[in-house]
Amino acid sequence: MVVLMIMGLLATAVILTLPEGKMSLSQESARFAARLLRAREESLLVNRQVRVNVTSADYRFDIRDGRAWRALDTAPFVTTAWVEETRVSGRDGATVVVFEPTGQASGAEFTLGRGGSGYVVSVDVAGNVAVHAAQAL
Repeated sequence: MVVLMIMGLLATAVILTLPEGKMSLSQESARFAARLLRAREESLLVNRQVRVNVTSADYRFDIRDGRAWRALDTAPFVTTAWVEETRVSGRDGATVVVFEPTGQASGAEFTLGRGGSGYVVSVDVAGNVAVHAAQAL
């Protein structure tokens, strides 16, 4: 009985020390930046334009297929919802980034915020992706 009680207390201690399941804002910003870089790589690999559409609810990927855009729906390009309470805004109302097969991009800047903290994920015209802590939200 004593052994079972000790095991129960240890299990409780482990459960209480586990981090909560919600991704931190810095992790979410890094994940978004990594997926933007992967979209750039895809554009270079398949020699087609890749577009990233960013909304306040999620972001999704499309590829230029001839004259039309076709959704990319295989990993890692599945539509991804933002973590609850994350606010996203594009600089100057930008909601799209297009990566060219040359490695260049249309350029954009997105601010992700949650609970008073924020990060800026930017894509320059050379296709470089960077993450910076936001000044103040």
